[in-house]
Amino acid sequence: MADLHYREKLKTIEKAATTSNEIPDKAKTLGIGCFTIGTILLIGFLLFLAFSLFTNGIIIGSIITIFIAFILLFVLIKLWIAPKLP
Repeated sequence: MADLHYREKLKTIEKAATTSNEIPDKAKTLGIGCFTIGTILLIGFLLFLAFSLFTNGIIIGSIITIFIAFILLFVLIKLWIAPKLP
């Protein structure tokens, strides 16, 4: 059975972060921007690593690295377009 206690905590945290004046909008934008840039840099590094592994003949490692990079890209896109909690 699902524990809805954690969902209520998430709603409370989101309410405090979006409606409260304690966290300025500039800080929220800066935080999501830093997270996005960091994730994009990590994805770029993983793609570079996959290409390097492929050119050195390590095909399985290259495929695994590309798979991880695509998973991170999918997660980043889903977080970027995610709706707010109801």
